[in-house]
Amino acid sequence: MKELQQYPEQLIQSRNIIEASFVFCLWKNPELFDDYSDFNPSTELLLADSKFYYSIGKQMKDLEYKSLDNASVFSYLKDNQQLAEEFSLKGGFKTVDKMCKILNIDNIESYYDTLTKSNMLISLHGRGFNVLNELEKFKQMTTSQLYDYFEYQLDNVFLGRGSGVQIVDLDISDDFVDRNNSGAERGLSYHATSPIMNYHTMGLHRSNVQIFAGFSGTGKSSYAVSSYVMSILDSGEKIIIIANEMNIDAWRHIFLATVLSQKLDYFGLTRKKQKTGSYSTEQLQKIKEAQKYIKENYKDRIKFAKIFDYSVDDVKRVTRKMAKLGFNYVLYDTFKAEDASSDKVTGELIEASKQLLQVAEKENICIIITMQLAIYMENTRYLTSATLSNAKGVKEVVSEVILMRKLWDDEYSGKKFDVKPWKWIRDENGKITGSKEFLTLDEKKKYRIMFLDKTRNDEDDICVISRFDGAWNSWKEIGYCTPMHQNR
Repeated sequence: MKELQQYPEQLIQSRNIIEASFVFCLWKNPELFDDYSDFNPSTELLLADSKFYYSIGKQMKDLEYKSLDNASVFSYLKDNQQLAEEFSLKGGFKTVDKMCKILNIDNIESYYDTLTKSNMLISLHGRGFNVLNELEKFKQMTTSQLYDYFEYQLDNVFLGRGSGVQIVDLDISDDFVDRNNSGAERGLSYHATSPIMNYHTMGLHRSNVQIFAGFSGTGKSSYAVSSYVMSILDSGEKIIIIANEMNIDAWRHIFLATVLSQKLDYFGLTRKKQKTGSYSTEQLQKIKEAQKYIKENYKDRIKFAKIFDYSVDDVKRVTRKMAKLGFNYVLYDTFKAEDASSDKVTGELIEASKQLLQVAEKENICIIITMQLAIYMENTRYLTSATLSNAKGVKEVVSEVILMRKLWDDEYSGKKFDVKPWKWIRDENGKITGSKEFLTLDEKKKYRIMFLDKTRNDEDDICVISRFDGAWNSWKEIGYCTPMHQNR
């Protein structure tokens, strides 16, 4: 393998197996080429044989071959004698078949990680880093761990006080006073859709992580789009949605419904009708108007990333990448443990939330995470962080915790557990008089109660009630309310 002669032997041990494992997994399931569309064989593969097989597989995939079996490869090569002869000299399809039989495509992420790590070590060595002395330790790491290790070492060298540590005087400087006086400490406002909650949290804050949690089916993602995503976009900022449960089409339905109702004041196309199709001329026209509005006002400022597990490492990688492209806001839906059956779930979630906070602070971005409330707590009227599924301790890490549930039938006006909704009365100048106006809820409408369990910007332990119409993703805060502390 003359291609490897320029590298130290320790760095390229088993390199042929490392490259072949990844390349032939792609052969085994050509659809995987799409999952690794950013892969660059000219720089990430060192061996000519690996590049040869990758090239054939990729070209056949681009020609829409669904299977790279013997007959398909023969059909593809029959018009290219030189390529066919080279393929034959390398062992023909027997070589391919032999490798494909011993590989498990479920392990492709591991194979790719091993390949990436090998490339990282070779690159670090080429840039003068002494990786050979601790090579065995590095081989036991994932690429993420290897990255964190060298990042930590660089922090130690350049800061001299440990990773990310900065020691300064705690004083009240003129700069501090000026920044506060200018309103720099206020977060991004979402007053347009949630004025009460926005007032108490003082908006969405960068360098912070906040939680929005609710029971399954209560509309967490819908609220996040209506109150957070739209406000972020309308302020001229960029946001990326990182999702591990709902696919992109589900988010498109929510986004379209929100734009139609909020921006075009159109309520003639429900989310259900979006899915069933057969649109009327009017409905299709309004969809076109919504598309135009999104293109003219939000183009390139809202992105979507689908991840296929609950790995906080993936979230961190995407977040860091997008932060460098000016995306200062992240919505992560849904925050759960990688292994929900583990007896260490609580500790893992707390550690994951700490890691997300570190990213938020380092990149100066705001991360909003949605969470599921514990199913066994669904009979709880007054929600606190105790209802966070396996993650009560996460509250201590984040800046805001808002919990949501449906209004129950016995909590409407005049019922046994009436939540007694109210709002402040204002004078003709819009100033609060100190008096309350009690409100009557419409039993034909649906409502959600929001519990502000924690905020670092105002008093917590307040409850806000909102009217919710899921068909158009329409939310309207009604006022404050007072749920009972009894359970069902």
